[in-house]
Amino acid sequence: MARPHVAAALVVLLFTATAAADEHRFEVGGYGGYLFGGTAEGTSTLLTAHASIQSAPSYGAFVDVAVRPNAFVELSYTRQPTELSLNLSDGSHYRYNLLAQYLQVGGLLEYRLPSADRVRPVFGGTLGATVFSADDAAHSYDEWRFSLILEGGVKFQVTDVLGLRLRARLLATFLPGESALFCVGAAGCALAYSGTAVLQGEVGAGAYLAF
Repeated sequence: MARPHVAAALVVLLFTATAAADEHRFEVGGYGGYLFGGTAEGTSTLLTAHASIQSAPSYGAFVDVAVRPNAFVELSYTRQPTELSLNLSDGSHYRYNLLAQYLQVGGLLEYRLPSADRVRPVFGGTLGATVFSADDAAHSYDEWRFSLILEGGVKFQVTDVLGLRLRARLLATFLPGESALFCVGAAGCALAYSGTAVLQGEVGAGAYLAF
């Protein structure tokens, strides 16, 4: 008969302990950064192509939900308007607009420093999708691909509700077999960028509100 009461007491203690830790439940923020371009090699029956994403500014937003002290589930969105260069082995060159978007979900861990509680190193990893949207005067093309992001950085809790966040990230978009990454020119749609990954690096800084 005492077991339900014991279980209820444990639940109450769990929530009391979480509340006593005075941890934030939600963090909502945005940031700006610089995303370094990636490359990929593609082949067709006649041609080889080298695709290169130009480095450019990036920006985005994130929502963090605490699942336990110092551990969050993170939802994030990153956007980079840039350009893509496509060089074919027949000597032809193409250059056109590219929009790269990352939609991700994953986890973020923060670590408290004994000597500086308001400065917290953070590490995280997320999974999701990359959306590449390319266009020029004659063609437009969208492609969704699986991607992951690894992150390291630091949070500065300026006040109880306002913080600053510095971040460095590695973004990887995976291209499976028979993937036609971009469609440009007469041969572009036939180019297969298979069995490789587009790697990009990003550094950025932003602010967030904590509740």
